[in-house]
Amino acid sequence: MQRDEKVEAARARLAGTGRNDPCFCGSGKKYKKCHLADDEAAAVAPPQAPDPEEMLAAGWRLFEQRRPAAAEKEFRAALALKPDWPDAMVAIGLARLRSGDQDAARREFNEVLRVSEKLAAELRESGAKDAFSRKEAQAYLRASHALGCLAFDQERYQDALADLERVYGVDQGAVGTEARLIAGAALLKLKRPADAVQVLEVASKSEAGAGRALLSLGLAHFAAGDRAAAQAAMLQALAANSHFGVALLGRVPSQAANLGAATAGSREEAVGYAQTFGDAWDKDAKSFFKEVLAGRSADSGKSSGAAGAPVE
Repeated sequence: MQRDEKVEAARARLAGTGRNDPCFCGSGKKYKKCHLADDEAAAVAPPQAPDPEEMLAAGWRLFEQRRPAAAEKEFRAALALKPDWPDAMVAIGLARLRSGDQDAARREFNEVLRVSEKLAAELRESGAKDAFSRKEAQAYLRASHALGCLAFDQERYQDALADLERVYGVDQGAVGTEARLIAGAALLKLKRPADAVQVLEVASKSEAGAGRALLSLGLAHFAAGDRAAAQAAMLQALAANSHFGVALLGRVPSQAANLGAATAGSREEAVGYAQTFGDAWDKDAKSFFKEVLAGRSADSGKSSGAAGAPVE
């Protein structure tokens, strides 16, 4: 008899036999004096081994509740059960980052890269363009992206480029597009606008964040001295999101925009762009953008006037 069958049989006897009834085994003893204890023991489900996947999920729930210290405990418990697990390691890094410990976060992210070397090589050799859609690659890409953002914020732009290229080199989706946007800004900071154009042109063709990529592409073209290309890209960006003008040149709210909840074409997206990349726009670039806006408004006015003119 299999264990599950034994458990069910024991539970059935416990439910259908009184303590003082004769035992089913035919011994002539009362049930309580014979097999009751054995059946009670058999009916108890065996303790389950801790599940690292469940611990990781519990940690993420705590993380979303903005309890990084508690989340980190769950992540570390999962890692103890499953050593060198990139998913738990990157989670610990993000918890450290939310707690404000950038150095510890960076160490964790670099450990993710260490254990993901073989995977990274396989992604590149296969020519992957959708790596983030693969569960096994997500921790590696998250760690690389986080390292790139940390380096960018610390003005280590060359380091940021190396970290971010690991992401967009194998992913052209939303995650890769975000990496290209930051890499483009890093290249502009390094006074390499032509390289920024190459990086941002790919992002501008993506469905994810195309409007923001087009606006940054326009900036890169302007910095490279190609005003016609800059105007064309900026006009495309404004067609994708008309709020870019007010957000970039107007008054941006002091409270940071929630880019995670921003939708393409929304005011939130435009404000988030201004807060993230606004400092890449110098006085001359903003002045040119104003000219593009003014010309766009004038063209729009002429079109409206022509449409409303009486037919003779």
